[in-house]
Amino acid sequence: MKVVAENTSESLVAGHLERIARRDLSVFPQFYEATSGKLYAIILGIVKNREAAEDVLQELYIKVLNRAEGFDRERGKAIPWLMMMARHTAIDRVRARGRRDNLDGEKYLIAIEEDEDDLLDDAVATQVEGERAMEEVGQYDSACTQCIRAAFYEGLTYSEIAKRENLPLGTVKSRIRRGIRHLKSKMQS
Repeated sequence: MKVVAENTSESLVAGHLERIARRDLSVFPQFYEATSGKLYAIILGIVKNREAAEDVLQELYIKVLNRAEGFDRERGKAIPWLMMMARHTAIDRVRARGRRDNLDGEKYLIAIEEDEDDLLDDAVATQVEGERAMEEVGQYDSACTQCIRAAFYEGLTYSEIAKRENLPLGTVKSRIRRGIRHLKSKMQS
């Protein structure tokens, strides 16, 4: 029953994205309702601040409005596409905090714009592979999977994962490295 609900949700969100791409914004409230909870959770896990997460979520939806025409059902699913955009937008926000101290005014805005261009290229290039990889991660060793998910979905560093999981840093690095090797072998086959 859960698979049917996920497929229905995926189909609904994909349909909404296609209509948004055609500038039919009448579906936006339903689209927001169907996606905001999951996307907010991803963003909050990365930025670690509710107010900042709300700002990033708003920024994400502006990006979605501007980039919806980049979504293609034939190339991948809508929900992972949105999740990837959410993750990248949140990571950009975290990185930007550090850069603000070193950049000002025009230089900062140029750096943000360049990051957004790179993100779109990365999201399109990795969407299909990312979906397949996440399926593989779910089927692999649970200890590796947990570390990989923490790094990918939450944007945690090795040290942060080690601290949260109460594991030695070397163990976390080994688990992620082992998991990535497994994924690489599966993705190449």
